[in-house]
Amino acid sequence: MSELDMDLAFTQQFLSDLARNNNLDWMHAHQAEYKQARRQFEKLAQAVNDVLAQEDPRRLDIDIARRISRLNRDTRFSKDKSPYSPLFRIHLSPSGPQPIPCDLFLCLTAETLLVGGGLFASMFSEATALVRQVILDQADEFDRLIHNQEFAVCLPIRGESLKRVPKPFPADHPLANYLKMKSWYLEQTVELGESNAALIEHMIALAKSMQPFNDFLNKALADFTMPQR
Repeated sequence: MSELDMDLAFTQQFLSDLARNNNLDWMHAHQAEYKQARRQFEKLAQAVNDVLAQEDPRRLDIDIARRISRLNRDTRFSKDKSPYSPLFRIHLSPSGPQPIPCDLFLCLTAETLLVGGGLFASMFSEATALVRQVILDQADEFDRLIHNQEFAVCLPIRGESLKRVPKPFPADHPLANYLKMKSWYLEQTVELGESNAALIEHMIALAKSMQPFNDFLNKALADFTMPQR
């Protein structure tokens, strides 16, 4: 892979500065830096998506620039009135920006680059019930998936969890820890010390290792419809 002209260190410095100066006046005075920082993350996401699109041409329709989440926070119901989230993130799903269907997530903060997959959202009770049911019904397949040697680099499976397995699911099931969960996601840190080409290669390897997990969840969620606002 040829070297990519991309400066993620600049983006991380901008995000660090934003975290220390999280207010409207500072952001308005640093629009040029914001645009440059955002552009570096866009290059990263585009490079990853271009490689994945070689096996899934639907990804070619993703408008990377428009898909990147806005930094603006909804502060209406939060004690923290900071107007911005100091991070860039994107959900690289051909189906759209919503968390379902599950696909690859990228997130860059001032400290960390994260590659993730799975179902991060825990607020959709119907989706949670569907996933639990498929874990129960296809327990052998799920067990093989999570114990596959190639999947080991993705572990652990993270997510919100109840204290007990909810009824009517069996509390003594071998996969009880997963039946207790309300969300199931993967999240791995990628070091930025590599060359840009090596960085993309590492991210692609993680994305491919995570894909069977996304596929399993999406099979469970095939009949789920996102609630309309």
